[in-house]
Amino acid sequence: MRTLIITGGSFDRAFAASFYKKNVYDYVIAVDGGLDYCTESGIRPDMIVGDFDTHGNDDLDGYAREGITVRRFIPEKDDTDTEIAIHEAVKRGNETDVLGAFGGRLDHTLANIHNLYFALANGIRARLVSADNIVFLENKPFEITREYFPLKYVSFVPFAGEVTGMKLKGFKYTLDGYTLKPGYSRCISNELTDDTAYVSMDSGILIAINSADSGL
Repeated sequence: MRTLIITGGSFDRAFAASFYKKNVYDYVIAVDGGLDYCTESGIRPDMIVGDFDTHGNDDLDGYAREGITVRRFIPEKDDTDTEIAIHEAVKRGNETDVLGAFGGRLDHTLANIHNLYFALANGIRARLVSADNIVFLENKPFEITREYFPLKYVSFVPFAGEVTGMKLKGFKYTLDGYTLKPGYSRCISNELTDDTAYVSMDSGILIAINSADSGL
């Protein structure tokens, strides 16, 4: 089962359309301004989340009559709309992709990356996806394929502490038992040399980043 979250952040609409066509999702959550993109693109969400200050009650009532779950919140709340959407996806136990999580305010971008921890802690793989970046968190050995990480560069950053015993195989720059510490950039701008590469660690959490200078 897979969930797609479309947020109100900035994203390349042409990329989003192509990405949506290439992937199959069982559940779609539109977050606030992401509802406008869904409407423009003919995507029917299963749930909409946000304060929707640009949408009237009549609009929201119409979505509800269509069988779409509507979760409306006041702007002054403890959680961001994207965090609420990720929690909803995790409730369903679904692998999750998030469009529109980058660009604009840096605080929201950092919060979106941190929100991935909730998914990881509940055993769910969640990714933030754009034309130029793909980001997820991992705390156990994993493999990376060119299909899953199609962009040129692969980088790793420690999340909330050291990552010990780190090993990289199938990369331009390999590691064997390295401790990646906060404040160091040793694992930035690596590249795959094999169709499938392998990452392992003894402890810690990695932020895995696939990026490009100008998209796919």
